Amino acid sequence: AHLEVPQVRRWWPAGLGEQAQYALTVAHQDGRPAWRGRIGFRTVELDTTPDRAGTAFRLSVNGTPLFVRGFNWIPDDCFPSRVDAGRYRRRLTQAREANANLIRVWGGGIYESDEFYRICDELGLLVWQDFPFACAAYAEEEPLWSEVANEARQAVTRLSPHPSLALYCGGNETIWGHQDWGWKEILGQRSWGLGYYTRLLPGIVRELDPTRPYLPSSPYSFRAGVHPNDPAHGATHIWDVWNRRDYTGYRSYRPRFVAEFGFQGPPAWSTLTRAIGPEERDIGSAAVLAHQKAADGMRKLADGLRPHLPAPRTFDDWHWAMSLNQARAISLGVEHFRSLAPECAGAIVWQLNDCWPVISWSAVDGDGRRKPMWYALRRCFAPRLLTIQPRDDGLSLLAVNDDTGEWRDTVRVSHRRLDGGVIAVVEHPIAVRPGLVQQVRLPFEPVEPARELLLAESGQRQAWWYFAEDVDADYPVPDIAAEVTAVPDGYRVAVTARSFVRDLALLADRAAADAEVDDMLVTLLPGQTAVFSVRTAAPLDAAVLTAPPVLRSANDLHGAGVPRR
Repeated sequence: AHLEVPQVRRWWPAGLGEQAQYALTVAHQDGRPAWRGRIGFRTVELDTTPDRAGTAFRLSVNGTPLFVRGFNWIPDDCFPSRVDAGRYRRRLTQAREANANLIRVWGGGIYESDEFYRICDELGLLVWQDFPFACAAYAEEEPLWSEVANEARQAVTRLSPHPSLALYCGGNETIWGHQDWGWKEILGQRSWGLGYYTRLLPGIVRELDPTRPYLPSSPYSFRAGVHPNDPAHGATHIWDVWNRRDYTGYRSYRPRFVAEFGFQGPPAWSTLTRAIGPEERDIGSAAVLAHQKAADGMRKLADGLRPHLPAPRTFDDWHWAMSLNQARAISLGVEHFRSLAPECAGAIVWQLNDCWPVISWSAVDGDGRRKPMWYALRRCFAPRLLTIQPRDDGLSLLAVNDDTGEWRDTVRVSHRRLDGGVIAVVEHPIAVRPGLVQQVRLPFEPVEPARELLLAESGQRQAWWYFAEDVDADYPVPDIAAEVTAVPDGYRVAVTARSFVRDLALLADRAAADAEVDDMLVTLLPGQTAVFSVRTAAPLDAAVLTAPPVLRSANDLHGAGVPRR
């Protein structure tokens, strides 16, 4: 049936417009209802045009290209029946509040329930839907071929009304796996799934849902003779960073689209200690190791920390340092990829969520608590971003505009000492059209790298650059004054710095298991104040909220903790 609807309001992804939907009833000729639901009107295209840099991978909605700021999604519980509509809404709202505009339903998971997709429709979260194939070879002979066909037809029919559904993908790391992971020698001439990804599944999508793009697998290069995970072509996964390389290795890439990249950190303290008793809280204990499923994961965590932060002395320090390092690793990757727009058109972080209290790559842990990484992503996923990046000719300021209007402002960049003293200041006007990036070469060179930094400011937006890693920096012992005020739903905590304080965090769940804080990882120059809102039903002592292990900073990993006044 073909129905023309005049003057519709279009459905837009979050940040680009409203999520307009309409009620639709399909009935038999005798009046019996056949289907009833809500739909949205919008177009979606995937541009994979070859160009001078390789092969594009750019989504457009309603004719508007967008930079994808996304999360990979895994099943939120080992028992899917425990994930109800409320839990879906909490988790997907956490993605939306982190300024994401897309969720990728990973092929190693499941087709989620109708509620998942309805909530994505409401929140403006685009959905990249993998068919459920991941990291393995699959026989194509009967009866499996017909089973796959029937399941795919049912899934596509069920999901097709949702305006949030933007893209189908044949599976996760299946074609890449066949190329690089030794399957060819084991399988010989046997089938391994290519027929599903290149014939069966795209044929079903063309028949039942032809308005949506399809790609055979992720990663995928779209070019015969080109490696499926070539960063210059199509969608890529970056896993040498974390597995073998330091996170600064993200800067060696100029990808067209990053569909997976991640770095590990522990869950929130209350989540971890719900599963691990006091006598087992040691990084070498059997209980901690049981909650680390990455191959050689504890060594990779230690290797990833060593170039950046001082070695932890206690389990408390280990938990904070690893949480902070995860946040910094992912921030560095996201800011670098966004600085390459529009050549790079997306960054989908591995991963949003967890299904148990595990040390992992997630931004939200298995109990639904937001990790420091979530707060860092909210900042670097913001539609308008300032970032300072190394380029071949030195440092550059980049203004990234994913908003709907032109960004005009004057950015103030100051070269400072850690004691707050100003060495030099420059101001640069910016005028950045939607979807573009403006680059400004910065003239600063440090005299004492361990004691100097750069700060770029545009309104409330900031970008920091440090000339030395924390392990080499001459950070002062953090000197702060804190004031705690009881408010109806918890506490207001005002922290004033009397010294430079980097990445100040109020780890609220360490004070009370139900406590949540509104912001984290705030850097203060001497004389500046940060105000944190802590929501909790528990009565708390002010002294608990203003001292370690609740109030932490990067500085106190050097030794002395946070003096309070």
